[in-house]
Amino acid sequence: MTTTSAAPAPAAGLRGRKRERTRRSIADAAFRLFAEHGFDGVTLARIAAEADVAPATVFTHYGSKEEIFFSRRQEFEEALPGAVVTARTGEELIEGLRAYYAHNATQVLAPAAEDSSRTFARILLASPALHRCHTAVVDARRAMLLDLLLERAGARAAEPVVRAELALFAGFAGSVGAAAFEAMRAHLVAGVSLGGTETAVQDLLTAGFTRLARSYADCGLLDAPGH
Repeated sequence: MTTTSAAPAPAAGLRGRKRERTRRSIADAAFRLFAEHGFDGVTLARIAAEADVAPATVFTHYGSKEEIFFSRRQEFEEALPGAVVTARTGEELIEGLRAYYAHNATQVLAPAAEDSSRTFARILLASPALHRCHTAVVDARRAMLLDLLLERAGARAAEPVVRAELALFAGFAGSVGAAAFEAMRAHLVAGVSLGGTETAVQDLLTAGFTRLARSYADCGLLDAPGH
């Protein structure tokens, strides 16, 4: 006899949606406070009061103010694996990484996101604490890229020279993306138009990844196994 189990999935889904709403409410409250008082002038207790939740609730969802500020980072990392694993050749890989950063820049510079993007840039550039944390975020993204490259390399990843070369490439590629986004934030804070900012960012990305493509042309290091 077959039986059907009770369906906890809807409840789990409801809990998940409630959790996400709470996270978003906390992040939105924190962003409002950061925009008004600066990152360094806001405490977690004040964020809890602004979000109308208990301080313990904030700690349930976030470990620090920095984690709240960079809470959208996962949205900008979701497409990175696809840019790596679908590339067959080094040329496709480099173009995929350029397109990945270009797409993220376009999202940040969308007209609907202008106010929040300019505010985010202003808060980040004004806070030494956020600068230090952002360096760690950029380093973590480079490490994520390296892990993806090593997985893509397959058995070759066991070779120390290959691992070192891929680490070097991940550093170069990550630096191009980081430099372009640093320029974007400076443009946003300076009041440059969205169109002018996007042109500058896309030009930087194109120039940086074109140089990488020339440097790695025909070396085979970045080709997927079998190509």
